[in-house]
Amino acid sequence: MLRLLGLLFAAALISALLFGACVAACGVAMVSVVADGAPHIVAPVPLMLPLAALHLVPDHLVHDEMHEEMDALGGAAVLALGPFARALEAAGDAELVRVTDGEDQVLIATEDGDLVIRVREGGDAGNRVFLRTPLEVLEDIGDACEASGDSEVRCHPLGMARSLLTAARGTEIEVRDGDTRVDITVW
Repeated sequence: MLRLLGLLFAAALISALLFGACVAACGVAMVSVVADGAPHIVAPVPLMLPLAALHLVPDHLVHDEMHEEMDALGGAAVLALGPFARALEAAGDAELVRVTDGEDQVLIATEDGDLVIRVREGGDAGNRVFLRTPLEVLEDIGDACEASGDSEVRCHPLGMARSLLTAARGTEIEVRDGDTRVDITVW
């Protein structure tokens, strides 16, 4: 009986160590939601879970959905992501667009190999949106798509998601709307 318990304990310990190693290698997304008068919710999501889930979805279903949503203009934009990201990466850090209207501001820039978008409405106390995406992710997303026919574009969603989930690190998304905050940080 003790031998069986020892084997079960060893199996549980090995499983926990393998899970921990996989989480460490794949990363974790921390999703934090704070709303006025509601409890603060923090949910750690191991990035291996969405990757594993993508393997369970039949490819033909995902490809059909991606294909239906993409018209000729959208497809051309996705195909241009690869060369666009490579050009931005070669240019280094730069401010691409800045629009200021009173206390409202939009900034699009490249910083440390990332495309950064900041939107601020109503000054520091107003609504804010922050998005950071590594340029290599945009490059991989563009490279995961190919022209198919005259105006059709087919994308491989697994390749797109794999790039996003493996390359994204740091604060990715922050949204502030009054007292409501949503933050997604990837480690």
